[in-house]
Amino acid sequence: MKKLLSVVIPVYNEEKNVTLLYQGLLKITNSLRRYRYEIIFVDDGSTDRTWNEIKDINQKDANVKGISLTRNFGHATALQAGLESALGDLVVMMDGDLQHPPELIPKLIKEWGKGNKIVNTLRINTENIGFFKKITSQVFYKILSYFSSVRINAGEADFRLIDKEVLTKINNLPETPKFYRGIMHWIGYEITYVKYTARERRYGKSSYNLQKMTELARAGLTSFSVRPLKAIIAIGFLIFVVFSAGLLYTLFYKFLIYYDAFSNSFILVMLIMVVTGLMISFQGIIAIYLVDIFNTSMNRPAYVIRSTLGQKNNA
Repeated sequence: MKKLLSVVIPVYNEEKNVTLLYQGLLKITNSLRRYRYEIIFVDDGSTDRTWNEIKDINQKDANVKGISLTRNFGHATALQAGLESALGDLVVMMDGDLQHPPELIPKLIKEWGKGNKIVNTLRINTENIGFFKKITSQVFYKILSYFSSVRINAGEADFRLIDKEVLTKINNLPETPKFYRGIMHWIGYEITYVKYTARERRYGKSSYNLQKMTELARAGLTSFSVRPLKAIIAIGFLIFVVFSAGLLYTLFYKFLIYYDAFSNSFILVMLIMVVTGLMISFQGIIAIYLVDIFNTSMNRPAYVIRSTLGQKNNA
């Protein structure tokens, strides 16, 4: 029996890209004679006609399935919704903005055929990328790699192929949201890479603004690293040492050299700065971790589905 290839694509306001991406994928799937396919579009609360476009494609091709979320839950959560409904023996994750070339899928499958459970892509360049985007992307990966306990290469996005065995294991992980770029390294399977040049975004505007990039970095850091805690401890200790030395010098100078050189108020302020700096630093970083623990402990579902196409319990 033919193996089933699942392609999971989170989309947000991609009405002009969905059909073009489907057409590109159809050429690839038709050339893969040894595989059946399902294409799962996850509409992450789009405000344009994206869901209607997915419906139109589903009417023509029953292998195209759709999941419509009630609101915009974020890229990682939309990806999670698609992966949890995927039935494939091998699963490809990719974005819906046409920057991930479908033509790369046969190469990913070839590497999977060699026994690789995870085949990541590595973006070596992006066509006509802006200077600001390029710089922020580089800074993002450098910070993430430095602080994280797992190494994530620059240019490593959510465009990859995974085996069903890996899919089952990551779907069973209880955390939410899931930082897949880190999970793929944490899970322990060997990873092979296929390099590519990302296409220029054809339609629409990227929803990955600085705020979302910052949130992605935060999720990566708190999910896979205790280094921020160690950094804050080091900063707190440095504050303690510096102000303690200053305080000791002030007391020494005041009581042994010239009493009126420093007022009692000045000494009190220095003492308060030592204690306050340490408390704020420690409480701030602990709060970040507690937020993630709190969100997980609530057992709230990661997403809410409005309706589906071609899925079980079709709404």
